[in-house]
Amino acid sequence: MNNKIFNIISLCFLLTFASSLSAGDFDLRGQLSANGFGSYSSGKWNKYFDLRYMPQVTFTEYLTDTWTFDSEISLNTYFNTNFESNEQNVKLYRLKLRFATPQTETRIGLQKINFGPAYILRSLRWFDKLDPRDPLGLTDGVYALRFKYSFLNNSSFTFWTLYGNNDTKGYELFPTAKKHPEIGARYLFPFLDGETGLTVHTRIANLSSLEYRETKFAIDGRWDVEIGLWFEVVVQKNEIEILPYKWQSMTTLGTDYTFEIGNGLHVLAEHMRTTASDKFYSNDMEINLSALMFSYPQSLVDNFTGLLYYSWESEKLYKYIQWQRMYDNFSLSLSLFHYPEGELATLNNANIPNQGYGFQLTFIYNH
Repeated sequence: MNNKIFNIISLCFLLTFASSLSAGDFDLRGQLSANGFGSYSSGKWNKYFDLRYMPQVTFTEYLTDTWTFDSEISLNTYFNTNFESNEQNVKLYRLKLRFATPQTETRIGLQKINFGPAYILRSLRWFDKLDPRDPLGLTDGVYALRFKYSFLNNSSFTFWTLYGNNDTKGYELFPTAKKHPEIGARYLFPFLDGETGLTVHTRIANLSSLEYRETKFAIDGRWDVEIGLWFEVVVQKNEIEILPYKWQSMTTLGTDYTFEIGNGLHVLAEHMRTTASDKFYSNDMEINLSALMFSYPQSLVDNFTGLLYYSWESEKLYKYIQWQRMYDNFSLSLSLFHYPEGELATLNNANIPNQGYGFQLTFIYNH
């Protein structure tokens, strides 16, 4: 057993022992899952199997009637194989401390940070890689300090700083330079019977040992006026000369509505436009992608979901359908898909095939 795994397991036992000595609330949960994939592309079948267990320990201490301290640690232990080679590992999935008062929340550690109203084609997917096709909803966390202040008028201000994250996040092409913190903030406020957010984030990126500043600015909003309406607009500036495009932008428009058909047919549509240019107001490269999702609850335990993605440049249609049966402690899902040859980069997920015909069978047990 290597030192990293030993340190993770030791930390779990330490947290468990410390919480047992305290008067606070201690909770141990876990999730066991099995995933099987089969896809046919490039004239051959590709097979993949994943067995995963994710234990989670949480501890909550009520300091006063309104002040709360809690902690969480969870692991991602897995074995996967493509029947030619195997991989097994134990990874730290979450490790965070949280202190909350009636108007503030402070979190530090390995945590998930995500925001924005879009669901499928998320321009504001800056720090996670959540994929609506993934029944487990997995995404790696980031090491960060996050502080949120909620005002009495339903607006909020959030500040964060990230440090020690060596892998790419969200849509990043290059990792953050080592020993350089990332800083960002978000202000969310009521606007025209809805809400609007203003967000900024800056970091030093590393391109083959060449470091440069990358800054993102965003505005987003959501309203429910008979139908749901939302948008996300992101502008990114790369302060480096060797990259072909200094400016990049991503814009998402979305809407949803539940039709009174049977038990209620929920339809959601989104469109994303991505551009890049050497100048702020010009457009040298453009990519357009649309998504349409249908969701129908057949019964209290059965739900059907369909997803269509369309690439306007390649004129390719990506099709996905899922049946899911959910009980109190476990769920079973079966997915069928057809993705044309060529990777759909905007929806890239290492755990999900991105081309060919195929299926995915997932079993999840929670305790």
